[in-house]
Amino acid sequence: MTAPRTLRFSLKARLMLIIGGITAVLMTLISMSILYQWREMIVENQRYNAEGVTRAIAITLTDAFSYGEAEDPPLEDLLERNVRSFAGTIPGLVRMAVVDNSGRILAHTDHALYGRRFDDSLTRATNQTDSLISAIYQSPEKGWILETVQPLQVAGKRWGVVRTAFDAEPARSEIRSLFFLLMGLTWGVTAITLIVLYLLIGRLTDSLHHVAVLMDRTGFESDDPLPVPQRNDEVGVLLHHFDLLRQRLAQSRQELLSVQQQIARAEKLASIGRLASGVAHEINNPLSGLKNCLYAMEREPENYAQTRLYLQLMKEGVDYIETVVQKLLGFARQQPAAMQAVDINAILDSVVRLLDFTIQRRKVRLELLLDRSIPGLRGDPQLLSEVMMNILLNAIDAVEERGHITIRSMARDQSHVLVQIEDDGMGITAEHLPHIFDPFFTTKGPKEGTGLGLSVSLGIVETHGGSIRVQSAPGQGACFTVELPITGEAA
Repeated sequence: MTAPRTLRFSLKARLMLIIGGITAVLMTLISMSILYQWREMIVENQRYNAEGVTRAIAITLTDAFSYGEAEDPPLEDLLERNVRSFAGTIPGLVRMAVVDNSGRILAHTDHALYGRRFDDSLTRATNQTDSLISAIYQSPEKGWILETVQPLQVAGKRWGVVRTAFDAEPARSEIRSLFFLLMGLTWGVTAITLIVLYLLIGRLTDSLHHVAVLMDRTGFESDDPLPVPQRNDEVGVLLHHFDLLRQRLAQSRQELLSVQQQIARAEKLASIGRLASGVAHEINNPLSGLKNCLYAMEREPENYAQTRLYLQLMKEGVDYIETVVQKLLGFARQQPAAMQAVDINAILDSVVRLLDFTIQRRKVRLELLLDRSIPGLRGDPQLLSEVMMNILLNAIDAVEERGHITIRSMARDQSHVLVQIEDDGMGITAEHLPHIFDPFFTTKGPKEGTGLGLSVSLGIVETHGGSIRVQSAPGQGACFTVELPITGEAA
């Protein structure tokens, strides 16, 4: 099983980043819009109050100009008393000045400025209009100031203007507080949204992780039921369909195992049929000896010495027949795979003895080059015997009379054993070589093979954790190499 991929950027992180980012941007935009509107309202309210106060002051100062022209005291004294009175009673008033039409200061909250002239943009703008003008700006000495300018005039007569400056820092502080309040609200809502997303997405990703765990635990090696949680959402539908898929996989596994068993039985029966003639010959010779012994004993029933001799010979013949039959039954018997310690050389010796008659009949020269020092391995002796039997039978079929077959066993390294069965037969063409392990593929006649031997052998070897390789060329024979791990653990 390959190692799981490392998540460089998880789905949870992506969803939280995207949705959290969108939420933060939207909340920031909404907050800035609210802040802008409230700022306008605060500034407009400040401006409205300042202009109202300035208009009220202008009325009083206009009366002062009217009285000052006709009565005592002098106009400047009257204006100064009014300016001091307003400066002491109006909250937030920073400074106040009365200016004539030429821009000269007639009265001011700062006595040092008496007699000076204003020559700024606000003064010039005032000289061109009869309406109240206000402006907000930052003063180096006073900070943010809201200044209003109201012309002093009655019935077309204009005496000058009154300029009032109010402290705008409270309004600015209010706007600043509102800004931090809205930003705090924005990030608070974003944080709450992220927490809710974290919990919701966490449930989703946990469900997906559970699906991944179920997938990892699902395989062809086990039919154990897996706990699938019940959910009434899309993840539940996914889990339900995954469970159905797992059940179909388990059913397919059972069908595949059944077909493999049928194929193995069919190939074994085919191999038994090919052994029949050799086994019949092995049994026929002892049976002929038994018949001869019985005939001689019938002719001379009183010859006790001869009878004892023939009885001993008959016992040996029966024992030999029993041995041959046991070998045949041992190969033909259907048994479940039983992993145990086996000697691969002993398996090769047994297979060669079982095929001895066929080898002698074909006059094949068989050469055994077995390394008796190689370590044992774990495997199923019956299945490994079937593998060696199939490959050796193919080698016998491939060589002509008086052909040559070499069987070698050796240790490739400390963890693997090799068995090579090499013949000098006709070889395998390049066209057929990639398909020799395909089920039912054969180049033999209809009654000479099933095309299942090598396919079944490959499945058995892979079950033991090994592999089969073949090297061949037309006219140069073939060499089959079976590689098995010394531990022999099933894959």
